[in-house]
Amino acid sequence: MHKIEINIPNAALIKEHALISLRQFWVENSNEISLLPIEELNHKFEAVLPLKLKKVLLPEWAKYVGVDGYLLVPHELIPVNCLETDLTLWQKIDWWLAIFLLLEGWHERQWEVINGPIHSYSFRLKAWDARAWDHAWVNRIAFFLREWAAQRKSVSPNKLFGQLQNSSIKMTHDVDAVSKTAAIRMKQSIFMLVNAISSVFKVRSTLSGELLKNIFRMIFGSENWWKFDRILLLEKIPGIKATYHFHVDFRKKTMKRWLLDPGYDIRDPKLLRLLKQILEDGHIIGIHPSFDAWSNSALIAKQKKDLEDLLGKNIDVCRQHWLRFSWAQTWAAQENATLNLDTTLMFNDRPGFRNSAAIAWHPWNQIKSTRHSMMAMPTILMDSHLYDYQMLDTFERKKKMLYLISECQAVAGCASVLWHPHTLSKDYGWSEGFEELIELLSHAHGVNSN
Repeated sequence: MHKIEINIPNAALIKEHALISLRQFWVENSNEISLLPIEELNHKFEAVLPLKLKKVLLPEWAKYVGVDGYLLVPHELIPVNCLETDLTLWQKIDWWLAIFLLLEGWHERQWEVINGPIHSYSFRLKAWDARAWDHAWVNRIAFFLREWAAQRKSVSPNKLFGQLQNSSIKMTHDVDAVSKTAAIRMKQSIFMLVNAISSVFKVRSTLSGELLKNIFRMIFGSENWWKFDRILLLEKIPGIKATYHFHVDFRKKTMKRWLLDPGYDIRDPKLLRLLKQILEDGHIIGIHPSFDAWSNSALIAKQKKDLEDLLGKNIDVCRQHWLRFSWAQTWAAQENATLNLDTTLMFNDRPGFRNSAAIAWHPWNQIKSTRHSMMAMPTILMDSHLYDYQMLDTFERKKKMLYLISECQAVAGCASVLWHPHTLSKDYGWSEGFEELIELLSHAHGVNSN
């Protein structure tokens, strides 16, 4: 393990940031949270890579907010000679620092300083404790602090801090393709071939044969990938309002852009009619900045303005193409391009809670040592997690989607999910999963609001 010193904010800034970022959990009487007797270990904190987590046993009156009666925190926060079974360990934890480290992906940020951005591939975080991504631990810590403060006042948390808001799970779509291009035939066929080979090693020969058939269809088929009428209808029935992110880049195509960026031209009359229909149906349109724009504020701003000029309205939401992302650079570039909300924060290769949280917040600007003016909201699931990376069957797929949605509901969470419109085609065959997700969201709290 590689030990490093973290240039972390002082204890006062960390506490302030945690209180503000999680204020939805203490709408009233936030001073009672501020007055909790929390140990502050910030001045002697040293981060250790890779991230490892330790359990903190909760008191009986708060066990319900944990998982099996525990919360997880970075192991550096556990005092020397303290065991996970220590009944008083919860009183010795710097909970403000625990919130900050997890919410802000501080260990990931340090990994990035040493190794460069992982963008959004979890497998690059070697020997990482994947339990960090299984639950919204930050939300659960907030629940614990509510309960602790209420215990001290001998009242219920809802009476002291106000009723918790319902969970909010936002449907989003990255429009990466509207027709079947040569670049997509190549990229997806290669990906499917890798999965076919992988399935052989996993003794899933039936699935492997099915994938080989799909590869042939992907290469040689000519299916129509315009699936927006169906998506809009499926979302209209339960009243789901989604965000559609479109790619806008008028630069001349290079080989790299041809291969990596969407191939459509947003100025096509058919697409302009689609944009109008999406807005008329009450959905939101966002920008999907190009593959090379993740750290380039001028490029993001240009693509944003080109879309705004076409729509005649302001665009303030985005998600980076291919989830290209740097903790230090991407939000700063988006902020300089006058965007207000980003949903890039997730992993390409697995679902879950990348920053152990399900909230929309103003993330920390590590260069300026203050909060960003723009907000970020994590995305916890996308279609390719289920089909390309984990290759789940129908039962496993439903179970995974229900698990993630249930976790958000359990912690009054706020997050988004992502489904690419072109995957409703027979070439992909992912329409069943989309319909299942629509059904789950239609029964979840808060999914219909923008």
